[in-house]
Amino acid sequence: MAIKKVRTDFWEGIFEFPTFNIRFISTLSAVLLAFIFVGYLILFRLDIITGTSDQIAALNLIIQSATLVLGAFATYYALRQLVETRFNSLDESGMQELKRGHYSRAFDKWREAFYIRPDASVFINMSEALLLVGDYDTFDQYVQMSQQRSFSKRQILAELSDQILVLYLRAARHLIVKNQGEANLRIAEIIELIKNNNLPSLNWDFIDLQRSDGYSRLDGECKVTLDNLISYLQNTMITIKKEDFESGHYASILNEPIPATPNP
Repeated sequence: MAIKKVRTDFWEGIFEFPTFNIRFISTLSAVLLAFIFVGYLILFRLDIITGTSDQIAALNLIIQSATLVLGAFATYYALRQLVETRFNSLDESGMQELKRGHYSRAFDKWREAFYIRPDASVFINMSEALLLVGDYDTFDQYVQMSQQRSFSKRQILAELSDQILVLYLRAARHLIVKNQGEANLRIAEIIELIKNNNLPSLNWDFIDLQRSDGYSRLDGECKVTLDNLISYLQNTMITIKKEDFESGHYASILNEPIPATPNP
């Protein structure tokens, strides 16, 4: 797998692990120093303003301008902290509603959080909640949104694991409605990504989907395929069964015992 070079951030050239507070305080200090420097030049070095009264008036103007700018910075900082707190609260509330089985409420929480800050984990949780509710049309709309240029340009699903999870949800969506052919295409994409990049098991709670009404109605090859896909993504398959799955036998019974080789 080709190694992507991460672009160095401006602040990383100055600080080690620059947090938002460090960046904010540094910017604020730079603005204050700029006002002080400009005021010093105007009042004492360039002789642009002469006369004590005019200099006092100019100084008052500079102070008022600095106060206005600092007020804007303070407002931005307060709103930033408020929005971040709101995002974290919505994300946590969505997870709690999911665990209670309130899938529609979970979707509403995550959708609001996604409007605040487009985040990959929130998008994936939101998409899974739609599957749990059974709203496949809206799910398709969100999948279509994730494939748009503007969405990918913002690199919301930049991580390969995020892309695989979206493909998994797409495959599950088609299996639930017995669309085996379309699901097989998504599974093939998943296998190609995992094999080409040597990815380990995904850190994802698959049990939520397995508890849904859509999953409980599954039977036949579609159910076996979804179970096999989950086992594959969890990396719990033995080697011979994994090779069988990767060769395209998605609906084979992978849990059946391997026949013992007879002794000569």
